[in-house]
Amino acid sequence: MSLRNLFGILKIRRGRKQGHQVADDEAFEEAREEIQRALRRAHKLVKALQLAGLTDEQAARYHIICRPLTLRTDGGYSSTESVHFKPWPLLKLEQYPIDHSDKQTESDFKGHEAVFDNFNKDHQDDTIDEDDSDEDDSGDFLCNALVYEFVQYARKGHPSGNTLEHLSGWHEGDFDRKILKGRYMDSAMHTDPSSDPLASPSLTFEAVWYRTLPHELPHISLIVSYEGLSDDNLLRSEVLTLIGIMRTRLGRTELKEHTVAPVLMISCMGFLKARILQAHYTNGKLMVSKSPLHDFSTPEARQKNIPLFLLYMCSECVGDTKTIVRETKMEDTNI
Repeated sequence: MSLRNLFGILKIRRGRKQGHQVADDEAFEEAREEIQRALRRAHKLVKALQLAGLTDEQAARYHIICRPLTLRTDGGYSSTESVHFKPWPLLKLEQYPIDHSDKQTESDFKGHEAVFDNFNKDHQDDTIDEDDSDEDDSGDFLCNALVYEFVQYARKGHPSGNTLEHLSGWHEGDFDRKILKGRYMDSAMHTDPSSDPLASPSLTFEAVWYRTLPHELPHISLIVSYEGLSDDNLLRSEVLTLIGIMRTRLGRTELKEHTVAPVLMISCMGFLKARILQAHYTNGKLMVSKSPLHDFSTPEARQKNIPLFLLYMCSECVGDTKTIVRETKMEDTNI
């Protein structure tokens, strides 16, 4: 075969390859646009709901699949879950205890413990009743305490003085057009259920984090608080927040190669209770893994549950976020 003929064959093959690539790119973009349209429809449906909370059965009617999330200390996860956040194992967290020799850290730590003690005293004296939920702002305080554990407290280890935020590779961001557009925040923040059937309990967006490795990832971790509320059901405002973040993230040019925008959300509620949600959108469904409410009202409960929640706040970002249909599943693992 002459060099001229060989060169001609190679040009034809290259042209075919480029043609396939263009077709693949167009199919990918079309599928991505359909995901965004589906999220828009889901957001509109949930926004119109006349319910503050949804049972698992009610959620399923709106293509929201709510599954239990068991929080673990071994860094593992169920083989049936699609995993996008891999928690630290407890053994790793224990390598970085709070540095109580740091004066600012010790001062902040004692301040939080004093407030926790006052809350315990109020409940022992029966000065707060669960029917008086409007008087309970402990969700906001618990949220603040967890953020300080993650962002503010100096940690021992190598190098010393680092925070868990720094050690885990997360970066604190702002609730803005890059993470959660204002109009999506507004739709999740109706505050008067008695006068508005579409209203949800008062919601405060406290802090949010993102990852870059070295390019920005679509994964988002955030923490919110509710005033005077402790509800086992998935809240309408939680769903609106999850979908709003996904719509914002997938609308960014910098994330145009991604089709999945995973969200890890900590909801701090009244009476010092909190839960963790992990969510992603796939195959026309919003998949939400929801932990039970965990108690932080006693020293014993905090000793167990604060480290447990920190393991998930320190999570590694994993999973395939560029696949159109196939879910990312990982085998059961123990570390």
